[in-house]
Amino acid sequence: MENNLNTTKWYSLAGIWFGGIVSVPALLVGSTLIASLSFNYSIWAGLIGFSFVILFMSLVSIAAVEKRKATVSLAASSFGENGAKLIVGLVIGLSTLGWFGIQSNIAGASFSKIVLQMGGPEISIWISSVFWGIIMVLTAVFGFKYLKLLNYIAVPAIIVLLVYGMVITFKTHSFEEVLNFTPKENMPLLQAIGFTIGFISVGGVISPDYNRFAATKKDAILGSLLGVIPSALCLLAIGAILAITQGTYDIVEIFSTLGFPFLAMSILILATWTSNVINIYSSGLAFNSLLNLGNKNRSKTTLIVGAFGILLAALGVLSHFMSFISLLTITITPIAGVMISDYFISKTYKEEAQKFNWKGIFSWMSGVVLMLSMTSEIKNIIGIISAAIVYYILQEIAKERHAEN
Repeated sequence: MENNLNTTKWYSLAGIWFGGIVSVPALLVGSTLIASLSFNYSIWAGLIGFSFVILFMSLVSIAAVEKRKATVSLAASSFGENGAKLIVGLVIGLSTLGWFGIQSNIAGASFSKIVLQMGGPEISIWISSVFWGIIMVLTAVFGFKYLKLLNYIAVPAIIVLLVYGMVITFKTHSFEEVLNFTPKENMPLLQAIGFTIGFISVGGVISPDYNRFAATKKDAILGSLLGVIPSALCLLAIGAILAITQGTYDIVEIFSTLGFPFLAMSILILATWTSNVINIYSSGLAFNSLLNLGNKNRSKTTLIVGAFGILLAALGVLSHFMSFISLLTITITPIAGVMISDYFISKTYKEEAQKFNWKGIFSWMSGVVLMLSMTSEIKNIIGIISAAIVYYILQEIAKERHAEN
């Protein structure tokens, strides 16, 4: 990919982000929100939350384009070389591991339903989740080079499935019914915004890994904006519409009621398979780098990490989807706050990083602790801002001490 340095245009980057967004969890966000929000408020929550992520995503991408560095390398200035590997690598490794567990759980639930509808035996979801988790881990270890071929089939297939779902839905339901829907429960809008921030917060922080290859800073920003917000909002809306019209918030149940359940469930599994192999591959890489094991040990690390992911799936991590998203928001967004403060606010970015930059590490921890201790619905936004402010203050104190000496 180094050969693409300086040449990647905005539409190529938009395609990468679009492919990453078009997935089952994106639908799950819509079906989860609609359980306690009206359709209009769900869309507003998505628009505001996704736009907030695009804002910090654009800032770290500008730095990435100027320095041509990936996320961990870029974070080395504010966290220290080892600090960035430890904190950024660990958070990314754990978050992608969590996504792997959730998506394996979705594939398992889909598979159990397919077998049952075909007249087969009733298979426990945890058994199916383990079965598909093993297949996905083995694909990441031994068959990763064939994943692109699966993607060529899976992404168009799920788009066709979604269009088909909308056509079938609006044959028997009206859009007015969707707009007039009133949920039985009630979620504060700010909490919903925090939830949508969490959904793509990982992508926002790791965006330098891809956007550093943009031809210009404008290409990086446009690619992120046009690749994420339209696709994320569309899938959120579709997930919400299907949940309202099908009378359930269970994404597997929704697809099984669309007609042609075998085809729908098969596409769902295929789409989950392709995106989930990326999750466990990225998690394996992150932990391999974190432990300084070298590339020759990547396969073993991926297998071990995959075993933990399969355990999460077997334990039913899907039922804790909202809690998982909240945890992602709390640990990931302050990382972006520290990086942005280092580069744009305190302007203390250094090419030669120390081993540990405790000012950055403390600032990140303060943002995490603040978000954990707050009950306010705007804590997801305050966390990233507070981490940036604390880092700025610590750098200013350091500058004054240096000047005195």
